[in-house]
Amino acid sequence: MTERLSARAVIPGRGEGRALVSAEALSFWGDVDPATGRVVNPRHPLHGERLGGRVLVYPHGRGSCTTSSILLELIRTGQAPAAIVTRSVEPVLAVGPLVGEALYGRTIPLVTVDADGFAKIRSGDWLVVDAVAGQVERRAG
Repeated sequence: MTERLSARAVIPGRGEGRALVSAEALSFWGDVDPATGRVVNPRHPLHGERLGGRVLVYPHGRGSCTTSSILLELIRTGQAPAAIVTRSVEPVLAVGPLVGEALYGRTIPLVTVDADGFAKIRSGDWLVVDAVAGQVERRAG
C-alpha cells in the first residue's frame, strides 16, 4: 500500500530510502560521527544506526550552529541521509545542504510534515521524498 503525505519543501530535490525514525530530537554535533554517518550518542534511541542512504525522520533538531558543518561533512564523505523529513526546521539545518549543493553539487532534500503525517511514518518504511512537489510517498516496510 502506498500513501502520499503532504509536505512543505525546504531544500529542493528528491531522495528515497528506508526510513530511520526517531521521536527524539537529534543534534548532529555530538550525536553523529561525520566520517561514518553513525549515531554515536549512547543515550540517543538511534545509537549505532547509520544515516547514509536512509531517510532521516525526526521531530526537530537540538543543538547549535555546528549542525550545518556536520551535514556538510556528511555530504562530502557520502554518508549523508538520502533525505530528511522533520516537523520543524531551524535555519542551521538548511545551511549544510545548501552549501553542499554549491561546493559538491550534492544536497539533502528536506521537507517538513505535520503531526499526523509524522505519526504515520515508521522505521523501515520505504519513503520517496519529493521536495519539489511537496510530498512524501510512504510504502509500509
